[in-house]
Amino acid sequence: MAEKKPKKDQVEQSEKFLKTVQELIDAGELSPTEAEKQFDAVMERIAASKAHPTKGP
Repeated sequence: MAEKKPKKDQVEQSEKFLKTVQELIDAGELSPTEAEKQFDAVMERIAASKAHPTKGP
């Protein structure tokens, strides 16, 4: 059985995440502006689907 990775506390996880995000931005692989536009578009689709739910089985 595979060994589980040691769990990091929340602060360590947050710091690692922010560092990785900054590295992606610096490398030109992540655009905060584009990511925000896509996030907003997804949230609008979710809100629209909740406002007009389709009937399920």
